[in-house]
Amino acid sequence: MKYVCLILILYSLSTLECKCEKYDILIRNVNIIDVEVGCVVQNQDIGIKDQLIKAIANANQLLAGDSTQIINGKGKYLIPGLWDMHVHFYFPDKQYLKMYLAKGVVGVREMTGYHMEWRDSTNKDVDVPRTVFSSQIIDGPKPWFDDEIPVPNCEKAREIVQKSKKKGSKFIKLLSLVPRDQYMAIADECKKLDFDFAGHVPYSVGLIEAAKMGQKSNEHLCGLFLSCSKKERYLHKRLDSLMQVLAESEKMSKLMKMKIMGCNKKAFWSFDQKKADSVIQELSKYKMYQCPTLGVKHRFCYDELDWVYTDKRCDYFPPMIKRRYRPNASTIEKMKPMRRELRLGEKLLLQMYKSGVKIIAGSDQGCAGFNLHDELEYFVKIGMTNADALRTASLNAARFMNQEDIMGSVSVNKLADLVLLNGNPLENIQNTRTIELLIFKNQVIYPNQLLNEVRELNIKISNENRNIL
Repeated sequence: MKYVCLILILYSLSTLECKCEKYDILIRNVNIIDVEVGCVVQNQDIGIKDQLIKAIANANQLLAGDSTQIINGKGKYLIPGLWDMHVHFYFPDKQYLKMYLAKGVVGVREMTGYHMEWRDSTNKDVDVPRTVFSSQIIDGPKPWFDDEIPVPNCEKAREIVQKSKKKGSKFIKLLSLVPRDQYMAIADECKKLDFDFAGHVPYSVGLIEAAKMGQKSNEHLCGLFLSCSKKERYLHKRLDSLMQVLAESEKMSKLMKMKIMGCNKKAFWSFDQKKADSVIQELSKYKMYQCPTLGVKHRFCYDELDWVYTDKRCDYFPPMIKRRYRPNASTIEKMKPMRRELRLGEKLLLQMYKSGVKIIAGSDQGCAGFNLHDELEYFVKIGMTNADALRTASLNAARFMNQEDIMGSVSVNKLADLVLLNGNPLENIQNTRTIELLIFKNQVIYPNQLLNEVRELNIKISNENRNIL
């Protein structure tokens, strides 16, 4: 009896402490989506102070102070802020980053090293997302694109890693043409400096080999078909030969691109399911995350733009690059043959998911913020549960960044980067789009206000362009 009384006294004191806390923001009577378990915790109060979740209790257990901002969460659902783990800042103005927050995306992984001058803003400002910047993209001695850093030798490869870390990049971003020796030098230098490397799995190495070397993430399922091909050895030799010819050329040519892409086609047509079973089982043993970017592939392979564009996202896209975002009919027609490859990729992604391979959500190119929700829907369409799809953009992202202790779920002592929804995403993943408001950096943010500011910026830029013309 004595111990029971002591427990009751301690419980009362802890409850009193929660009630007496002076919260900055208090969400009352809300349903929390537990992304770790995949369930709804109903009718909870959330006390927030200094950007942290300080208390979670049953409804009406937490008291508000005179200055506490109170949010009525009755009938609504609270999820952790979403992270888009593959974006590119192709924006003429920092204000366009508001679109991410307007769509519940509180953080992004910028994969091009663009606009690092915005880094202080992404750390401090309340209307732009938290951002993890990559290095500038690194590719082979003759890069695929003109604005990438070439790596002609191992010495240069190590130098690039060192400079990127000093500059403040959080990881090295690789593309497909990095030669084998340079890849090994980059991996070794990153290991010495405790620095991550991620991006494409280059043609010069295999998917499993890259995972063993410690590559943090693989974008777009690169190297998967090649690793699952009956002709893998032949195709690697063919690609090595092409890389040698390319190294001796002045620059990447259209013909060389066609020959490289031809090897990718042959890998698809020589696909071996038994080999795929072995590769995926082996891949599940390593820490490499897959960032599939299904949405960008769908946009170019299928004419799905009618349902994608119901949210009028193009109204917010920068005028000067809006035309490049929406593929025309002829582009879609040319990309139709890639539909078979996309379907096989989705089948193998589902197999990876069921085998325990780690997956994070990334939108790649597209309309900031909006496209991440497309990605989650594609995950569900291929067979993921709603909870697991949601996890790819929350808890999995936190684990990828080794930040699980401070973000990724609605939990005490974690960052109060939160999104309040009008619908339950565990019932319908499209409910991630039903955003009522966000709580971010101790501020309550309403999406329409941010989108209106972006629309006004578009009008301003369009008018300025007309005046110039």
